[in-house]
Amino acid sequence: MISTKSFLTACVAGTALVCLALAQPPGGRGRGGRAGGFTQYTRPLAPADVLARGRALYESNCASCHASDLRGVAGKGNNILHSGVTMNDKKGELVAAELKKHAQPINLSENDAEGVAEYIHSVLATMGGQGSPPRTETNPELNVLVGDAKAGEAYFGKHCATCHSLTGDMKGISSKYSDPRALQNGWVGGTLPIGGGGRGFGGRGGAGGVGNQATVTLTNGQKVEGRVVRNDDYIIILTTADGTRKVFPLDIKGPKPTIVVKDPQEAHKKMAMALDDPDNKNMHDVTAYLWTLK
Repeated sequence: MISTKSFLTACVAGTALVCLALAQPPGGRGRGGRAGGFTQYTRPLAPADVLARGRALYESNCASCHASDLRGVAGKGNNILHSGVTMNDKKGELVAAELKKHAQPINLSENDAEGVAEYIHSVLATMGGQGSPPRTETNPELNVLVGDAKAGEAYFGKHCATCHSLTGDMKGISSKYSDPRALQNGWVGGTLPIGGGGRGFGGRGGAGGVGNQATVTLTNGQKVEGRVVRNDDYIIILTTADGTRKVFPLDIKGPKPTIVVKDPQEAHKKMAMALDDPDNKNMHDVTAYLWTLK
């Protein structure tokens, strides 16, 4: 699972295991994703049958600690995508030596150790530039429903129900999406298309915070609150609660009024950052729960 911060940065995107490519590159060149450059791109790939056998051996002997996507399991095994051993290994000699030195030695024949190494090589060969993750299959099916819906319901009740209603803005929210990844992206990022009378996550104001609540404090200390109609270098216009339109010129000489435009996403942003934990448990639990709201 990825961390929440990583999710917010990349909206990843997704939290499931990566589908790793085993096919030889187009044209039968027998090389990695790119010819030339670093070892992972110049090292010849093994035949498909060797890679398939290596993958099976990796899954049964290594994935429990290093994960099926080679990124490692927290507290159990390191990320071997950037390991010097796997990068410099040529035909399994370095990987085989590491297996023997393993905390719990993994006894594989020379051929099997080579198969595991060749499989790892095939994954490294699909990595993009600047150390980006391995390339995946076209339109892979990623499962983000890995949380506990009951735990998510409890978390929602404690942290979200003060602003969101199951019979109002959140009613049938998952039915608006065919893909739970989009639902997760939406609720974490605060962009769900929420309606139906609830308070929702708040809209995103336009330039100058148009549509958002704002407070203008005049030089005499008087405060005027309202919704922003216009806000630029020359003027700010508010509509107050009673519908009155207030205009405040800003291109005047001398002291100018102080303007504070409220961010409607402020509370949600704090909530989203509070979700962060090493295994993304809270985020995944809430997503699993929201997906049950049909």
